[in-house]
Amino acid sequence: MKTVVPVLAALLLGVAYAQLASATASKTLEARMEDCFRAHAKLMDKPATRNRADCWRAHSYLMER
Repeated sequence: MKTVVPVLAALLLGVAYAQLASATASKTLEARMEDCFRAHAKLMDKPATRNRADCWRAHSYLMER
C-alpha cells in the first residue's frame, strides 16, 4: 500500500501536466488562426473566407513562413 500511493500520485501529476500542455497548445493554435484571419482580411476587399477555420485551411502554409 505504501508503494501504491507515490506511484498513483505521480501518475495523476503526469496526467494533469499532459492536459495543461494540450490546453496551451490549442490556445496557441487559436491565436495563430486569429492572426491569419486578420492578416488576410486586411489584404482583401472582399475576403473569400468568412471565418477563421476556413482561412486557416486555405492560408496556413503562408503563415508558417
